[in-house]
Parts: sequence; C-alpha cells; structure tokens
Amino acid sequence: MVRLLRAQARRDRWQLASWILGIGVLAIGSAAAVVQEFGDTTQRAALLMLASGNPALLAVRGTPDGLSTGSVIFFEIFTFLAVLAALMSTFLTVRHSRGDEEQGRTELVGGTPVSRSTALGATLGLGALANLAVAIVVTAGFAATGLPLGGSVLTGLATGGTGLAFCGIAAVAAQVCRTSRAANSLAGALVGLAFVLRAFGDATGTVSEGGLRVTSAWPSWLSPVGWGQQVHAFGHESAAPLLLQLALFVVAGAVALASVRRRDLGAGLVGDRSGRATAGPALTGTLGLAWRLQFSAVIGWAAGGALLGLFAGGLADAAVKAVQEDQALAATVRGLLSGSTSSLLDTFVAAIMAFLGVLAAGAALQAVLRVRIEEAEGRAELLLSGAVSKARLLVDCLAVAVVSIIVVLLAGGVVAGLAFVGAGHPDRFGSSVVAAFVQLPAALVFVSVAALVFALLPRLTIGLGWGLLAVGFVLGQFGGVFKLPEWLRNLSPFSHTPIVPGDSVDLAPLAAMVVLSIVLAAASVLLARRRDLVA
Repeated sequence: MVRLLRAQARRDRWQLASWILGIGVLAIGSAAAVVQEFGDTTQRAALLMLASGNPALLAVRGTPDGLSTGSVIFFEIFTFLAVLAALMSTFLTVRHSRGDEEQGRTELVGGTPVSRSTALGATLGLGALANLAVAIVVTAGFAATGLPLGGSVLTGLATGGTGLAFCGIAAVAAQVCRTSRAANSLAGALVGLAFVLRAFGDATGTVSEGGLRVTSAWPSWLSPVGWGQQVHAFGHESAAPLLLQLALFVVAGAVALASVRRRDLGAGLVGDRSGRATAGPALTGTLGLAWRLQFSAVIGWAAGGALLGLFAGGLADAAVKAVQEDQALAATVRGLLSGSTSSLLDTFVAAIMAFLGVLAAGAALQAVLRVRIEEAEGRAELLLSGAVSKARLLVDCLAVAVVSIIVVLLAGGVVAGLAFVGAGHPDRFGSSVVAAFVQLPAALVFVSVAALVFALLPRLTIGLGWGLLAVGFVLGQFGGVFKLPEWLRNLSPFSHTPIVPGDSVDLAPLAAMVVLSIVLAAASVLLARRRDLVA
C-alpha cells in the first residue's frame, strides 16, 4: 500500500501542491486583509451587527462568534476554505479510484499480489495526508499573522477535517457510479448540498450578545462544512465537532472499502440505465454527441445556479427589511457601504450573480475540456477516421459550451426573479435575469482561453482551464479584500462585470470581452486544425 500511495502522490504532486498552496494563500491574505480593514474594535462590532441582522450575509459567510480579530477572520473566510478543501478531496479521491478503474490502472494493480481494496486504501491515505498538509498550512498562515496558536490550530484542523470527511464521501460516490464523471458530479453535488444546508442553518440562526454572536439552526449540523464552523475558533472554542468529521471519514471509508471488495471491476453499485436499441436523430452528428455527453452535467450545474438564484431573490428582501427596521443597523450600512438600502440590495444580488457566473463558466469549461478527454482516451481518433475534421470537434464543443452558459444563467436569473416576485417585488424579475446574463461575457472569456490552450498546449488543457478559472474567481471576489493592485484585479474578467441595475452601467467592457472571446475561439479552431492528436 505504501508503494501505491507514493505512486499516487507522485502523479498528483503538482495538482496537490497548487491546491494546498492556494488554500494557504487565501487564508493568509484574508487574515491580513481583515486585520488591516477591521483592526479597530468599533469597526469589527459594526461588521458583526451588519452580519447578524442580514440573513444573506450569514448564508454566504457563516456565523459570527465574538469581537476578537481571530473570530472575525474565521467568520469571514472559513466557509470558503472548507469548500476548497472539500473540492480538492473530492477530485483527488475520484481520480485515483473510479478514474484509475476507467483507465485500466486498477486492473494492472489487481494483477499483483494485493487485495482489491489496497488501491482505494492508498487513495484514502493520500487524502488524509493532503488534508493534514492543508491543516498545517492554514494553521501556519493564521499564526503568521499574529493570531493565537490555539485558534489557528483549530481552524486548520476544521479545514482539513472538512476535506477528510469528503474524502470518505467521494470514495462512496466512486463505488456508486460507474464513471468518474458521474462520481465527480455526485460528490460535487454533495459539496454543494453541504454548503446549502450550512447556509440555510446559519441564515435562520439565533442572534445573541447584542448581535455579536449567532447560533446556527439545526440544518447546519447536517453539513460537514457546518461541523467545521461549529468549532468557533478564537471564540467559544470547541474541538468536539471535529470528531463528527473524523467519524464520517472512517464510516464512509469503511463502506467504500467493503463495496470495492464485493462489486465487479468496472461496475457501479447502481446499475446502468437501459438505452435505446437505435440512436435517435440527435446522435447522427458530432454536435448531438457533444450535447449528449454534456447534458447531465448541464442539469447539475443549472440546479446549482437555481439554488443561487433562490438565495439572491429569497434572502435579499430579508436583508433589506432588517436594515430598514433597525435605525442603528441602517446607519452602520451607510457607513460601511456608502449607499442606500436599494444599493445594498443591488450589490447583494450582483455578488450572488458573480458566483452564478463562476458556475456558468465551470459548466462551459467542462464542455470544452471534454474534447481533450476524448482525444487523450482515443475516442476522438475514431471519430476523425470518418468525415469529421478536428476543427469540427472543437467548434461543436464550443457551441455546447455557449449553450451550457445560457442554461445555467437562465436557471439562476429566472429563479431569482421568481423569488423576488414571490417576495412582492415583481418589478425585479427582469433586472434579475439581466443581472444573471451580464455574467455571460466573462464566462465566454474563460471558455475561449481554454480552447486556445487546448490548441497550443493540449496536455495542460485541464489543469490550466480549471486553474485560470480559480485564479479569476479569487481576483474578482477577493481582490478588493486583499487590497491587491487594481491592474492585477483587472486581469479577472469577473472584475469587469457591472452591477445591474445600477446608476451607471458601462457596456464597453462587456462588448470588449465578447469580441476577445470570438477572436480567441477563432484562433483556437484554426490552430487545432494544424496540430496532431496528442495522447
């Protein structure tokens, strides 16, 4: 098992290093930014008053637990650190379990004198080591900013513990599903569900200590992310919730190990659905095939977009009412945001729609990256043996990517609009849809860049595609928090998306991004025609 673990670690050394260092940088940057921005007790009290009276902020950030600098930092950033650790663990576990089984590596390992569960055991061991490294990096990052060591250690363990729990969850998903794509989709959906349960529990929590503390409602205790948050680092500290994360990892890991010993190689615990005896009209061309391969993933991304839309339309009204009913809170809002309650509402909707734009870009990236997977696994070569060109395959994937963006944005925008209508604001239906669709140009940029990377550096397509989206998200969402230079923040397409509705909406950046996307996509198609297939 040790040799298998070393082999898996060697294969993943660059990806894991990127994830772990990225999480560490986010932790250090957030801590330093909060210290700089809210170094005064009065400023921190104002922030917590705003958060405790605003269910929307509680849903996005988490629950505050006291006035200390460390507690405010934990409130501001822990949820994002935990989700990143969960995603890292999910992709790692599925890649080395169901992914290796698809590629035939598991069968080769099975030809040696080892048990059928050895490879999965090595994968769970690698996941545990990776999350231990995450815990160490987060602890060191917080401690380096001058925060108390006890709270720093607790934050690191909670972050790593969340990732560890999802190692077990992903291992079970890999046994349930027959393909790595389906396993990643299922495990990713469970990460999203964990975030939503925590968000709902936090948004409906109980406020105490004059608005400086919020106790989460019971739904948060159904989420591994919520368990990590309940350690309340730097506040009412408690390490007991970490035992829940460890128990989930142990139980889920044991279930996965037992399942892999009993099922057939290549099979899933859930059987395949019976297909049609003959292909329908939709599968008579490469475009139909590309859409068929992407369809189930689009449904999942669109469901996530609909949930974000529900948050935008459902919680925004509660946030504004909280401000309008509390004069002290209204004064705090004006001081922090320099705007009215309507501008607060517009800003909140725009912030949620920025997350929707990331989901749309992710759905489109998956469609573009599919052409690289088909090429690496040899299926593209079979298609190209017929009357199909290499450019046609890429064009079809780009078309499916654009449709994926539109479907996800439409789901989020329409659900947000309907939520506003249900809350008594029918006039905001149209603006909600527009606020969603202004994310389209930014998502198109990431798609066209990924297509260009595929044409020039095919082996780096998947890593660079997702890596650039992650960097763009961090620069767009946290660039202001980290006080990054404006030129650096402007590198992210998400930084150029306007707030809709707003007093002044500049359409020039949107038009520029659309033109840039068209140029890059055209260049990628021309370059893809001239290069050889790369395994």
